[in-house]
Amino acid sequence: MKAIKVQIYPNKRQQEVIAKTVGCCRFVYNWALERKIAFYQSTKKTLGKWTQMSELTKLKADSATEWLNEVPSQCLQQAIADLDSAFSHFFRKNNAFPRFKSKRSAKQSFRVPQGFRVNRDTHYLQLPKMGWIRFIDEFRVPEDANFRFVSVLVEGGKYFASICYKTTETQVAQKPIESDKTVGIDLGLTTLATLSDGTKIDNPRHLRRHEDTINKEQQALSQKKEGTKAYERQKRRLNKVHRKVANTRRDFLHKLTTSLVKNQDWTSFCVEDLAVQNMQQNHCLARSIGDAGWRMFRSMMEYKSIERGKNLIVIGRFDASSKTCTCGHINQNLSLSDRQWTCSVCGATHDRDVLAANNVKTFGLRKAGQSLLVASGQS
Repeated sequence: MKAIKVQIYPNKRQQEVIAKTVGCCRFVYNWALERKIAFYQSTKKTLGKWTQMSELTKLKADSATEWLNEVPSQCLQQAIADLDSAFSHFFRKNNAFPRFKSKRSAKQSFRVPQGFRVNRDTHYLQLPKMGWIRFIDEFRVPEDANFRFVSVLVEGGKYFASICYKTTETQVAQKPIESDKTVGIDLGLTTLATLSDGTKIDNPRHLRRHEDTINKEQQALSQKKEGTKAYERQKRRLNKVHRKVANTRRDFLHKLTTSLVKNQDWTSFCVEDLAVQNMQQNHCLARSIGDAGWRMFRSMMEYKSIERGKNLIVIGRFDASSKTCTCGHINQNLSLSDRQWTCSVCGATHDRDVLAANNVKTFGLRKAGQSLLVASGQS
């Protein structure tokens, strides 16, 4: 399953329908969440999505909420399905407990599971009760693509559509894992990524570069009365700065990961399974960790490696260490401020980040070797 995101340009009537659909989907999601919580508290049982969809039909027939009929019914049903999926992830301990959606959120969205059409030649997208909407972005989608659903996103006064599709194109065969064509990648804050060959990629610190502007806009927002037009206007200015930071971060990581995967010298990449969410509990580093985009980096490396038939080996978060010398000695006295250190056993001098990247590579190859042995039935 793949997706392509394009900017759409609805007219005034279409913008009104999109705004209504966003609000109705948010209302249904919050209504369904409240019903689930109340039902469980009273019966200790879970309220299924099909039961809630049948309740939705009665809700739409009620005179107090008949305005729900003004938007596509599939979008309202999809809001209930999304809530059910959120609960499934919660019970599997993949996500936190679902929260109520707020109309003050910077991002507002809804999903259209069916009843839409895409004209790739004229660059128009047809949505239920909205008609054809123009988009001008490049549409690099295979001719045999089977479009599955569309997510419409409203952010900072702009409109986007994420079109998800499936294709029948055969997956590129994975290349064999070879030691001399494998590179270890150590992620950090001072240096965003250090490669086992000694290459270092500086951290652009996108958020810090715009910190003064954000503080200025935030201070101006605090001086406005909430609920007024001036407040909403200033809030849009602040969101625009945050959106610029997010876009520059995503653009940088796209270019970085593409350059790594396209490098013909490497067929395999080893990275560490960082507990980003746990690490962000450290309030001194939380902002810097979020700004670095480690989770986004790994996600991009995963799907881009698959597309080019290359391997991404993820090792355990406790395997590699910048304290472990190549001779096996562990320097327990190493502090975070020590960027270089000399081994007291073999006398080798190490760059902390390069050593960590090489250890990531070593553990990655070891893990890949064990997997190959298991697959071949050897012990």
